[in-house]
Amino acid sequence: MAFQPNSTVKVLDPIRENYDNYLLIDVGSNMVNKKFSRDLESVLQRAKDSGVQKIIVPCTSLRTSKEALRLARIYPGALYSTAGIHPHEAKSWEDNYYDELRDIAKNPECVAIGICGLDYNKDFSSPDIQRKVFELQISLAKEIKKPIMLHQKEHMKIF
Repeated sequence: MAFQPNSTVKVLDPIRENYDNYLLIDVGSNMVNKKFSRDLESVLQRAKDSGVQKIIVPCTSLRTSKEALRLARIYPGALYSTAGIHPHEAKSWEDNYYDELRDIAKNPECVAIGICGLDYNKDFSSPDIQRKVFELQISLAKEIKKPIMLHQKEHMKIF
C-alpha cells in the first residue's frame, strides 16, 4: 500500500519557517574556472538573489589558490577561498608549495586547506605522492589551525 498523506496533518517546512535563522553557504563553487570570468558579477547576484550568502571557492592547485584569494579580496564577505592541492595535482608539488600555501592560507579570506585528500580512481598522481602531499597539507592545517576541505575517492580502507 502506498503512503497516503493525511490532509488534516500540517507538514512543517522548517527551512521556510526559519529562513532568517539559516546561513546558506555554497561550499563548492568553482569561481576560478574561466567560464565564470565573463559574468562573475551576474553569477554572484543570482546566488545572492537565491539566498546564498557566502561562497567558498575550493582550490585544486597553487595557481587556483592564488586566484581564489584574489577574487575573495575583490568580493569581501561574499567569496572566501581555500588553499590546497587536489590529489590529481599532487604530482605537481614542489618544495616551495608548503610555504606558498601557508602564505595564502594565513589570510582571513582563506577559510580552509584543500581540496586535498586521496583519489585512487584515476592515476593522475601516484598513491605514494598523493599520501605525502595530503600529509603535508594536514600538517599545514594543524599549523595554522584551519579546517580541511577533504576529497576522497576509492581508498576507504585507508581511512
